[in-house]
Amino acid sequence: MNVLWDKGAMSMRDLHECLPEPRQHFNTVSTVVRRLEERGFISHEALGARFFHYKAAISREDYNIRKQKGFVSKFFDGSYMNFVSQLVKEEEISVEELKELIKMVEEGK
Repeated sequence: MNVLWDKGAMSMRDLHECLPEPRQHFNTVSTVVRRLEERGFISHEALGARFFHYKAAISREDYNIRKQKGFVSKFFDGSYMNFVSQLVKEEEISVEELKELIKMVEEGK
């Protein structure tokens, strides 16, 4: 997804070549792209009988929001309170940061 967001529409071969080393096998990348397309994250445009350009169908921000919601739903029963509580328990968020979050919520940011 990052390659498509950063570089725009491209062929599967170009997409594969833009991936960092060590690259996954071409067929593996193709399968991942098809799955992302099935989920609505990627779309394609036919430029010929067997030649397609793939592009991101949603913004990076929308993608992150959907992934975040899926994570909270899967691991915290859809409860953001449970998620934040876990961060506090694991000391991943400080009391000061939590107070800042509360202030942001109160201000409507």
